[in-house]
Order: sequence, then C-alpha cells, then structure tokens
Amino acid sequence: MTLGGRTRTAEPEEILVRARALFRADESKDLRSVIAEKIEELRHYDVLAMDRVAAILMWGRSGSLLLSSYLDGHEDVMLLPETSGQGLYHFFERYQWLPLRDKLIAYAAFDPKNHRLFEGDFAISSAQYYAAVQAILEFYGKWPAEFLESRRAFFLFVHIAYNLALGRRPANPCPLIVYSQHAWDDVVARHLVEDFPRTKFVHTIRDPISSCNGVFHSHFTFAEKHGPARGFLPIIPYIAVCCLTNKDRPHSGMESRTRTVRFEDLHRDSAQIMRDLSGWLGLPYRAALLDSTFNGIPYVVMRDGEAWSGSRLEQIQRRSSHFSLKDRALLFACFYENFVDWDYPCPRIFRHPMVRYLVFVSLCPFPMKMEIIAARAAFRLSVLPWLRHGNILPAIKSLLEIGFCRLKITWRLASVVFRRCFYGTTLLQVDPAGRAVANPRPSAGSTSGGSPGYVLDHTRALEHGGADTPDYMQWQTREEAKAKDKTE
Repeated sequence: MTLGGRTRTAEPEEILVRARALFRADESKDLRSVIAEKIEELRHYDVLAMDRVAAILMWGRSGSLLLSSYLDGHEDVMLLPETSGQGLYHFFERYQWLPLRDKLIAYAAFDPKNHRLFEGDFAISSAQYYAAVQAILEFYGKWPAEFLESRRAFFLFVHIAYNLALGRRPANPCPLIVYSQHAWDDVVARHLVEDFPRTKFVHTIRDPISSCNGVFHSHFTFAEKHGPARGFLPIIPYIAVCCLTNKDRPHSGMESRTRTVRFEDLHRDSAQIMRDLSGWLGLPYRAALLDSTFNGIPYVVMRDGEAWSGSRLEQIQRRSSHFSLKDRALLFACFYENFVDWDYPCPRIFRHPMVRYLVFVSLCPFPMKMEIIAARAAFRLSVLPWLRHGNILPAIKSLLEIGFCRLKITWRLASVVFRRCFYGTTLLQVDPAGRAVANPRPSAGSTSGGSPGYVLDHTRALEHGGADTPDYMQWQTREEAKAKDKTE
C-alpha cells in the first residue's frame, strides 16, 4: 500500500551510500565505553509493554509544533523534535526489507531537508546516535527476528536510539511516545493503532481564515526567497486551500481516540489546555508542560522579524492579510460549519444554504487575492527571467500553471460547498470532555454542533452499564429524552 501525497525518495542503494557517508567518521571512533553505557540505559526500558502513542496532527497552520513542544519537557514523554519523525512510516514502507541496523542508520539520511537529526537548532551528536544503534543491536540482537524486523520495532527503536543519544532517561519504563504525524493520513493512523493499541490522536485547529492565510504566507515567503522553489509559486494558493478541505475530520474509525485543541486556546490559556490534555493522555501534570522546548532547548518562532517562544496573545487575532473581503465571504460560504462548530466569528446569514450557493457562484469565478499575489511573483521572478534568456517553454508552462491553479481551486471549493449543503459534514469536535460524537445530528447529517429540538444522550445510562463513548450516544427529541429519564 502506498501512502498518498509523497515526494520521490532515494533508491535503496543511494540512501545506504548517504547513510554510510553520514556516519563514516563515527565508525572509526572507539565507542565501546559509550555503547556499554547505553546498554545499561536500555535495561530501563520495557519495550514489549510500550504501547502508548499520542499522534499530533495539524489543520493548516494551527500550532501542532507548539503543542508538541509543550510535551517535550515531561519526564514521561519521548519525542523527536519538530518534523524529524514525520516520515517514519513512509520510510519503513519504502525500505522495510533492510535489516534493522541499516534502517536505523539510513533513517538519519532520509529526506534531510525535513527530517534533520544532526543539524539545526535541536541537533544531536551523530556519534551518540551511532553508538545508541549499536547498543540496541547488541542488547536486543537475539530477540525473535519477526519482532526486530517489524514496523513496530522500527518505530520504537528510532525513538529509543534518539533518546539515548540525547542522554535522556524517561521516568517510566513505558513512556508515552509523542509522534508528530502532522499530515492527516488514514493509512498511517491504522498502522499506529495496529502497532500501538493505546494510540490517541490530538488535532490542532485554528480560525479557517487565519489557518489558510498562514499556510499561504509561510509557503510563499519560502518560495520567494529560495530560487529552486520559485517554480512552485503558481500552485501555493491551491496548497493553502487544500489544507482546509481534507484534514478537518477524525481519522476513519478513530473518533473515540480523538481530541481537538484550538490554536487560539493554546495561546490564550495554555495552562488549562495542557492540564486537561495531560489528564486525557494519562500524564501527571507538571509545570514543565508550559515550557515550549525541543530537547530541552527553547522552541523559538520567528515571524516577520519578531521572535518568541511559547504562548503569545497577539496570535489569537484573526489574520487575513492575504484575503480580501470577497475572499473572506467565500470562505464563510464554503466552511460555515467549521466557523460555527469551532466557535469562530462568522456572519449568521451564511447558515442558509441558498445564501451559500449564491455567494459561491457569484465570487468563485474571480481570483482570490493570494492567487494574484502568487501570480505576480511568479511572473516577476520566473516568467520574465525565462523570457529574457529566450526560454519560452518554461515561461509558458508557468503561465499555464497559474490558470490551472484557478481551475483547481474552483473545483475544490465547489465540491466542498455543494457536498456540505446537500449531505452535511463530519468535523473534528471541540469538546472540553475530549469526546468525539460519532452519530450524525438529525437536522444536518453532521456529527458536531447542535440540532434544534434534539439532545445528545446515552443509549444506556452509565449507572446501568452504558459506556461513555461515541458508540453509545444517540440523538433524541427532547420529549423522548424526558421519557427515557423517567425510566432510569
């Protein structure tokens, strides 16, 4: 099975060559004493009992890295910083035939632009990681090959090797692994639950306008400053729209394992959010959960010349610098349920399906402000230089991509607004109790939000053996609920 939306990866021979080059200097060092120390540390871990994973997912620019950084300092947590672990399952799918040693070594050379272990603000020592891998092979080398070559073992041992290299020792022999999954992916979610039965999913969300604006701004700024990335300028608006349309629901069948955290709440009241979340994840609350760090180093965010770490009240404000009034109306029409169910400001007139149809049909044919910004930049930075050098075909291709992007955005938003108005939608639910409701509400076919004349109730009372899970919840009219209460 192939995981969707992936970029080209190195051939097996190529990635092994890169890995050997990465660790060539470390192979010549005398690391016996270091390896012996790490073997002693491995005795602390109960590998077979480690079955707790918290997967963090994003919805556009919604604070998933911030949330991961808050969990970094807890003594009962293991994690890889930023996006270093995002490619674990894709890597295993691509190179599962490699022996365990080669997989652990080669992962460090996999997609070095996004999964950096030995570079950047949170770099670890390559020699320490190499010694940790050798210690794992010596300590677990005689375990059954079926386990050692499994997907679960690879996931565990990458995290353990990283933790050993970092010099951290979790307080619990079975620590919680925080996995920065980031991208919504049903296949990865199923793999996680198969490998770690106690997996839970935490989705971060944000005001749809701010989220889309943030995605466009970050991609556009990067592409504008980096020459090789300028060819992607025409499609960045489409990428920003896609981030809103396909990640706002729980993974299939994972509703009871899912919790949602709002970006704005992370910045407004991080203490309460982390207290509630730690309880749901089975972690004792610690003051360290309010420190934004990776590897114990402050996680510093830089935006538009400003730098900060942790919560920042200014982030709560709606950001729409790349959207006109027309664009905001279009997003209100397309994503009305997200605004209402997640408690973000939205004109009530968009509750009427006919208003949404009319707004969409009237406004969608015209380019959005971010499309115009991207098209101008592509013309200035790509098309004109190509034309000056006589490269006609690349210039024409870039112009065609601008037009094609407009068509794709129109089609994507059309499918969203018509599907939602006709069939409703299943959204991530913001609920202080952390419960995801699986049964559609009668008035709109949605699993979230209210429904006039109906209440949500247990199919069997808790005191009579009913479970407090989505499968045991149902919508009832108020009269039915009153009659049921009299018999319980």
